[in-house]
Amino acid sequence: MEPLVKKSMDRTGIGMVVAGLVLAAIGIYGIMLLPPEVVAFLVGLVELAVVVVGLGLIVIGAVMAKE
Repeated sequence: MEPLVKKSMDRTGIGMVVAGLVLAAIGIYGIMLLPPEVVAFLVGLVELAVVVVGLGLIVIGAVMAKE
């Protein structure tokens, strides 16, 4: 009887988990190293999201007003 998952897939999955852990550790180190820049970046992302939602509401409102 063959295994449900091939060994190459197991190695790929383990490699992806290890790579993810390394990248997460590097990201956490970067966040701890540069807090003001990280806060400014996150605030910028929130502002960008608000602008996109606002533009979407304008477009939806204009389409609904035409009908």
